[in-house]
Amino acid sequence: MNNFSENILLAPDNEQVCYCSNITKGQILKAIAGGANTLAKIKGTTGACLAARCKEMNPRGR
Repeated sequence: MNNFSENILLAPDNEQVCYCSNITKGQILKAIAGGANTLAKIKGTTGACLAARCKEMNPRGR
């Protein structure tokens, strides 16, 4: 059994979405709600993709 949601839109807020920096869907949504309206701002606010290894580490393969 997978320990991740196939469809990230249906995933719970506590599900990890950035595997290289251990960032959850909820953290991403909070950053967006706080005004992070570009990918660069989301990354800067959350620390997502710092290692740039998400595709390699993501069990979804993307």
